[in-house]
Amino acid sequence: AISLIGRDIYEKLIKGYTEKQWGRKATELPAFIIKRVPVRLIYDNNYFNDDYQGIPKGGYTKLVENMLKHDKITVELDTDFFAKKNEYLQKFDKVVYTGPIDEFFGYKLGELEYRSLRFETEEKDVGNYQGNAVINYT
Repeated sequence: AISLIGRDIYEKLIKGYTEKQWGRKATELPAFIIKRVPVRLIYDNNYFNDDYQGIPKGGYTKLVENMLKHDKITVELDTDFFAKKNEYLQKFDKVVYTGPIDEFFGYKLGELEYRSLRFETEEKDVGNYQGNAVINYT
């Protein structure tokens, strides 16, 4: 990381966030992880290099609400998926499972190392508070 972006940017933007995310010292992580971070030497505030990116009109909540308007979609909240896992997988052609993927497969390969992530959400009643769709605060 230091050879790619220099010590100053590494210390200010990468080190703390990486250590918080992975729950260990950055020096203990494999070097290839830094390749997941886009580095540009031009002004471009997009996170991805995709030609087209953005937030759906009305936001993701509206997108999902519109998807769920279909009569054949069943939504169950506050439900232990694993208490009914076999029933769901037999009854429905498609199931959208949003829990930990390692738990879905019975921890056959152990717990995945992403467990240290903690997401905090704060909503502001303004049109454009931060100027970007995605910002990772360290």
